[in-house]
Amino acid sequence: MTSRILFSLLLLSTVGSLRAQPEADTWFYGFKAGATYHRIAEIGTTIIPDVFPQDSYSTEIAPQLGFAGGVVFYHRFYKSRFAIQPEILFASRGGDFNYSDVRDLEYSIGFNYQYLSLGGLIKTYPGGGLHFGVGAQVAFNVATDKLTYLSNMPELGPDLQIQQSLREVLVGSNDINVLLQAGYDFPFGLMVEARYVLGLKDVLETRANGFNFIENTNRSSGFQITLGWLIEFP
Repeated sequence: MTSRILFSLLLLSTVGSLRAQPEADTWFYGFKAGATYHRIAEIGTTIIPDVFPQDSYSTEIAPQLGFAGGVVFYHRFYKSRFAIQPEILFASRGGDFNYSDVRDLEYSIGFNYQYLSLGGLIKTYPGGGLHFGVGAQVAFNVATDKLTYLSNMPELGPDLQIQQSLREVLVGSNDINVLLQAGYDFPFGLMVEARYVLGLKDVLETRANGFNFIENTNRSSGFQITLGWLIEFP
């Protein structure tokens, strides 16, 4: 009985793998949406001058949850284990910076950047719908001043006033990303993807300021999980 069940599962898996192979060189389009989990590195080095003893304060760089969604195009080569997947995606990718010191000052800065990304992947299928992919994208920051500031001592300076000053000094910039992905493509069109997004350039421009902030390399990195649906072009 057990051997029959195992044989049936193997047969279904084989049939699914055959169905996943396109019968011709066909293009698909589709839509995807999901969540992001990103952080921006080296923020403390940018905004805290070296004159302050390191044992007088503590900092935390916290990842930030966001949204990703957009349009994808897909083409799997005939009788091949390879496919290409160009994409146009909108994603919120930023991070939080938390600070506290011996004077009981606490504040949090949220970098809530949003990007319009153009890119694509090359996907390889070791078996069935399981795939691994590698690619790249150019990410254009469409919310360069989307920064928030909140402290426990607004008497030192109104939070909204400091927030506006920070927006003029710490400005989001464009990014270039390497994409590493694993996922599963079902034969009926559903795609499940888990992706690591590695930033290659500085995403935070530090302009001339009176805060003693310095220009630094602040790279973004994180994860993205999405569900998508592919539709064959008519």
